[in-house]
Amino acid sequence: MLEDFEELFVEVQAQALTEVVENATAAIEKERQIGHINRGKVNAQMVELDSLPEELVLIGDIHGDLQSLLWVLKDIDFETRLTNPKNKLIFLGDYVDRGSNSIGVLYVICYLKQKFPNSVVLMRGNHEAPVEFPFSSHDLPLKLAQKYGHKMAESIYGNKIIPFFRLLSLIVLIPKQLLIVHGGLPTGDDLLLHERSENGLGSDVQNPFISTTAMEEILWNDPMEHISNGLDWEYSRRGYGKHFGIAISKKWLNTLASKLVIRGHEPCQGFKINHQGMILTLFSCKEAYPGFQAAYIKIAREQLENLHHGGEFVRYIKKIP
Repeated sequence: MLEDFEELFVEVQAQALTEVVENATAAIEKERQIGHINRGKVNAQMVELDSLPEELVLIGDIHGDLQSLLWVLKDIDFETRLTNPKNKLIFLGDYVDRGSNSIGVLYVICYLKQKFPNSVVLMRGNHEAPVEFPFSSHDLPLKLAQKYGHKMAESIYGNKIIPFFRLLSLIVLIPKQLLIVHGGLPTGDDLLLHERSENGLGSDVQNPFISTTAMEEILWNDPMEHISNGLDWEYSRRGYGKHFGIAISKKWLNTLASKLVIRGHEPCQGFKINHQGMILTLFSCKEAYPGFQAAYIKIAREQLENLHHGGEFVRYIKKIP
């Protein structure tokens, strides 16, 4: 069935893109309104699962690499897998920019969310926050204008895509196992989860992520093995965010009773491990980064519950050819 979709994904018409973004937006808005996704809570920009998924698939940065994304979907037999809401497919963000088909990738992820809302979690990457944190490599508006003309592109981008981006999750928690973010961990004590109750998020919490500083660090931070002068963090060379050391990783994993942080944001050879196995970086884009490799993670519940650090995940990481 994926082959039937491929031509559509490559040549997405303006109306089709608008409709699928609207439908995905409505699915996420519904989750926020009811505060629930199958086997989990939704509170503002956080998804907290109640139990381990039967099967978990994680996909890192895509950056307009439609062919790699379609390969992964075919490899996991997405129609069969995502029909079961006890399974979860989690995207780590950075869907657009750099690659040749950001529009096609955007269409695909929205299609998946509208069709399998309880199985698909869409996270926000720094490339989905161009208004809050402007940067020069955000070429999605240009790609839209080239395809649809400036007037139509401005309408789709400003009225549909940007509101959709703002709804995407910043953090996913999988109980006693994984803390999932796009970029990195906040360096301050009061930036993340300061209103989280012992038994969950709590229905009285309206928005745990009102701080722009928290959002910047979650989307832009990177782990660093050695911070100069023995500090816990330093300012990033990216222009936004910070480099954080192992003490920050230990703090948040202890606070949230998690074993491992999984994040994207950095090109690597498909994956890399930092901070003595506490941080695993996953990268799923080949096209825009020919000097690097791409990979994704597929793991069953029984396997996940017995893992304790990033090194043990390696056997469940599959390279994208």
